[in-house]
Amino acid sequence: MRKIGIVFGIVLLCFGCSVQQRGFTVLSTKHVELSRIDLEETNVVRNQSGRDSRLWILFIPLSGNPTLENAVNECLENGKGDFIINPVVRSTGWSFFLLFSYGSWHIEGDVGNSLAGKQPEQRIPASEQ
Repeated sequence: MRKIGIVFGIVLLCFGCSVQQRGFTVLSTKHVELSRIDLEETNVVRNQSGRDSRLWILFIPLSGNPTLENAVNECLENGKGDFIINPVVRSTGWSFFLLFSYGSWHIEGDVGNSLAGKQPEQRIPASEQ
């Protein structure tokens, strides 16, 4: 019975959580030329991902605070684009006896580049026509 109590106590001190965020159709942290995006003609790099994370040891952080912006930027760099279509965003955290803790943002999606492809149309001001 004592062993069961010890195992139960250890399990209670170890915990974690992962939350999937939803509701994004297009996501970006960069300037995107929306007038240049035609999803039928835009080259898209499929299944790209980015992550930003931090590890704590005894409440001492080993790096900066993980942010969604850094995870999105990594994903955009991996896909060499400036917007992500239908991204899946997850935040994760876990702790082991409060000695080691971990937190992260993870994003996956298809990366497109609004600056590649056709040039924007040159519009002539009405005063010059």
